[in-house]
Amino acid sequence: MCKRLRTKMYYVVGRDHVDLRESSPTAQYWCSRTAIVLGPDEMYCSPEVCQPGRACFEPE
Repeated sequence: MCKRLRTKMYYVVGRDHVDLRESSPTAQYWCSRTAIVLGPDEMYCSPEVCQPGRACFEPE
């Protein structure tokens, strides 16, 4: 998973208590580099797509 992937819970309960490896149907994801739902490559952010092989991916 990319270290730039974020959800609201990341800030509410803290990074160590959020599992971003699995997608949540209620979570809204965004990229901390762009601060929107699209990454720098203009593709949507989610745990499924923010993976190695994506041009903007940054490992944790």
